[in-house]
Amino acid sequence: MSVSETQLKATSYLLMFLFITLIIPLHLFPCFIAGFLAYEVIISLTPWFERLVGSGRARWVVVTLIAAFVVIAMTLGIVSLVSFLTSDIQRGIDITAETNRIFSDVKNRIPDYLPSFLPESAEELKDQLFALVESNLIIIRNMGRTFLHGLITIFIGLIIGAVISLNKPSGRNTYFTQQLLERLHYLSQAFRNIVFAQIKVSLVNTLLTSMMILVLFPLFGVHLPLGKTLIVATFIFGLLPIIGNLISNFMIIISALSISLSVGGIMVLYLILIHKLEYFLNAEIVGSRINAKSWELLLAMLIFEAAFGLEGLVAAPIYYAYLKTELRARELI
Repeated sequence: MSVSETQLKATSYLLMFLFITLIIPLHLFPCFIAGFLAYEVIISLTPWFERLVGSGRARWVVVTLIAAFVVIAMTLGIVSLVSFLTSDIQRGIDITAETNRIFSDVKNRIPDYLPSFLPESAEELKDQLFALVESNLIIIRNMGRTFLHGLITIFIGLIIGAVISLNKPSGRNTYFTQQLLERLHYLSQAFRNIVFAQIKVSLVNTLLTSMMILVLFPLFGVHLPLGKTLIVATFIFGLLPIIGNLISNFMIIISALSISLSVGGIMVLYLILIHKLEYFLNAEIVGSRINAKSWELLLAMLIFEAAFGLEGLVAAPIYYAYLKTELRARELI
């Protein structure tokens, strides 16, 4: 019995749907991100090296250089990050006293009619954290196991992505294989559009924020507490669309309020200006590629977070971009 091309195409869509749906419940999303990221980086860099070493060895050279770069960057990154974040301690700053001052100053500047949501001191914060840890030992143990599993799957994903990038197409594909490769191509395109664009947006956001914290404020004798840590957090959280900026902005505003209400107000206005600029960046970098509005991404993130938790929150922009890519390819939108 022969199978029609329509049935084969429908089967390819069904398999892709099952793949992107089950990858999160199976706890393989970190592997998916690492594998696709490795593949896209290698494919993007290969044309540059083909001019130097030829097409036959270009990908091998890229893979070797990336592997060496990852090892060196991880080593230097960990050492530099520890030194960067502990520089305040090395200058003799008492972190406990600084934390107490921040909490005290913020609480004094918050109007009395607003509910108190901060601990009174670093000691109270420490007691609350210990109580939280003690009441959630099983969850924390599972989180440690999950973290180790995620770390292992990330390395496996990097290896798989590198191996796939080295694999040369046979050129003798059946119609069904072509359809599967087309689905993967569109998913890869959506991944590249979202992830690389979000990295650019996060870099710009971090640069503008660091200018305010490390350049403009110090010119007027204002030094935000834990400013360097806030800059690192801004970049890391900025990799998470929309919600990440809310988290990092909250941390920065709390730090600014610890100095004075006016500094906190200036920081709020500056962050608003930054994110107005980010609307244009998102429209140019992300929106122009997938034609998605902010409310569309927010809705997709809300649905995926409710269905899959934190991993769904990260996966939502990628999956939504893939959906729009497929619909646009079929001329349905």
